[in-house]
Amino acid sequence: MNTVFKYILFYCSFLFLASCSEKTESTNASSTPVDSVTVLCDPSWESIVRTFITTYEGLNPHRKVTLLVKPESECIHALLKDTYRTVFVSRNFTASEQAFIEKKEWGIHNDSLCYDGLTWIAPKSFPKDSLTLDEIKELFQSGTLNNQAYTIQLNSSGSSVANYLTERLGVPPSTKHIYTGGNDEDIIRSVQVHKNALACISSSWLVNLEDKRHRDYLASVKVLKIAKTPSSEAYSPFQNDLALGTYPFMRVLRVLNHDANAGMGTAFASYFISNRGQRIFLKAGLLPYKMPAREVELKIEH
Repeated sequence: MNTVFKYILFYCSFLFLASCSEKTESTNASSTPVDSVTVLCDPSWESIVRTFITTYEGLNPHRKVTLLVKPESECIHALLKDTYRTVFVSRNFTASEQAFIEKKEWGIHNDSLCYDGLTWIAPKSFPKDSLTLDEIKELFQSGTLNNQAYTIQLNSSGSSVANYLTERLGVPPSTKHIYTGGNDEDIIRSVQVHKNALACISSSWLVNLEDKRHRDYLASVKVLKIAKTPSSEAYSPFQNDLALGTYPFMRVLRVLNHDANAGMGTAFASYFISNRGQRIFLKAGLLPYKMPAREVELKIEH
């Protein structure tokens, strides 16, 4: 009888200790501090930056990245005001901005991450499959082409798309034909239903064919090829033509980072630059800034 009692007592003690151990492990896991950082990006880059956040947090469960989407001009303004320290944009600093940074003696890292193509989309009913640079400029400046009126839709004033187009094509004398507002997905849906609407968006919303949304968007609108002249070949904003450098509206995604060398912003930005990060761009249909290395093992048999 005493022996049975001893076994029962031993078994109960074992269960109690195991329970305490599990609670301790659970408490330790839940109390593990979470490193967090808030980064900013232009609307054009929201889709791909969110892809990186999902992957990065999956690999680093105790790190949290919060994304705020703001026009490019506001992103850079926030960086120079030292409100936020890591921003994803398309343009470099202007001369006056660079002078301000040098006066402050700030060390801001400026890293190029990938290429995309600014993509001109139209309804399926649009009569042309391609446009020349002169036709694009005419549409952007006046909202007309071959005596037909069109609207041009952009995500917002001050965005990377608007900044790029005004730098490349000039500021229109009137902007009554240009509509701004909404994200790139809203713009795609608007072009689907308005027969005289054209839009310019990042190719990053159309090129990831593993994403059903991207496949649906691509099937629902006409992606216009661009030619430099009426007699030259027209090219598309996709990986192959970007790699060959033949698409006229090609640009760079860059990260401007003012975080400490060991900060979370720096760690997150470094993930984009890494070989694994460059592969994510490649898989998503964009063109990596540095083509990821491919290791091949050769076995020589005698």
